[in-house]
Amino acid sequence: MEQATTPIKVSVLRVLYKGLEPIRDRLDCILEDYYKKNITLSQAELTAALEFRSAASTVELLLLDYFEQVEGNDIDTLYLPTKEFHLLLDLSKTAELAYRAPLANSGLWTH
Repeated sequence: MEQATTPIKVSVLRVLYKGLEPIRDRLDCILEDYYKKNITLSQAELTAALEFRSAASTVELLLLDYFEQVEGNDIDTLYLPTKEFHLLLDLSKTAELAYRAPLANSGLWTH
């Protein structure tokens, strides 16, 4: 039987948040350039960029909520519902895929 909660260190969540920032920022730049018509994206590339950004936004919202929960308290470990923990992992992996996806004839790492 699967555990009801999964322990995770707040410090690990902070590292995850810090690693998410450049992904979010670069995706925002690509989308801004697309909407300003500075670059062209195929429908598939646009859909992928929007999905990556959606995943990054959801992870960011979850993490900010967790940080708010521990703010001002001496808590170093959160016990997340296991399904929520798996969602966080899946969305984080989706956002991280943005680095390897070909977008705008190059990729996120060059934008």
